[in-house]
Amino acid sequence: MKASIKYFKRTVFFLVVLFVGCTVIGCTEDEEEMNVNQVTVEANGLTKSINDLVPEYIIEEMKSLGMPIYTGDSPPKDLENIYLASPFILKGSNISTDVLGFKFIDYYLKLENQNNNLLTIKVDYKNGNENGKGIGSFIVGKFSSFSIFSEIKVVKDGKTAKAVYIYSGTIAEDGIENLHVALFMIDNNGYSPPLINNGGGRVIYDSSGLSETVNSFKTNKIKDELKSVMFN
Repeated sequence: MKASIKYFKRTVFFLVVLFVGCTVIGCTEDEEEMNVNQVTVEANGLTKSINDLVPEYIIEEMKSLGMPIYTGDSPPKDLENIYLASPFILKGSNISTDVLGFKFIDYYLKLENQNNNLLTIKVDYKNGNENGKGIGSFIVGKFSSFSIFSEIKVVKDGKTAKAVYIYSGTIAEDGIENLHVALFMIDNNGYSPPLINNGGGRVIYDSSGLSETVNSFKTNKIKDELKSVMFN
């Protein structure tokens, strides 16, 4: 009888130790995962990844052309969708031949794989016969407003280029309100024309005030008088 009691006590002790050990390890792993995944913003309200990707002079130039920039580490969580910007109107430009108010072909923006712990998101766009594929994209913002900073591989008529894009707006029930898109050519690989020169920048916005969500990522047929956003 004494042996049975002794065995029972040892078993209970072992189970308690095992439970406590697993709990401590589990908590430690959760804390480590939280520490690894937690991304914070720097003094200017942008993440280190954004500051490394986009030099300050580009951000300041885009602001001077009318681009709104939202900062903060708590952007809206429900951005994954396809959005249509139309009419897509030129608001600002550092290209001497550009005419403010010019209408570009409709712009389709696709956002997916949003991660608000890492403050990352995947970006693609279609704009007539011009396509853009995000190489790396980062998101900041607060409440319902956001800004996305993205390095984009641009493909137009078989020619490729690398550009920096910024997307800013406020999420609403039916889409994105006041969507603005800033673009800055980094490397056109010598394809100028038809692409804009290196250092060329534009700020374009949806003049309707609401870029509605759509089901299809197919672009419209190009009209002769319209051009894509990277066209020179």
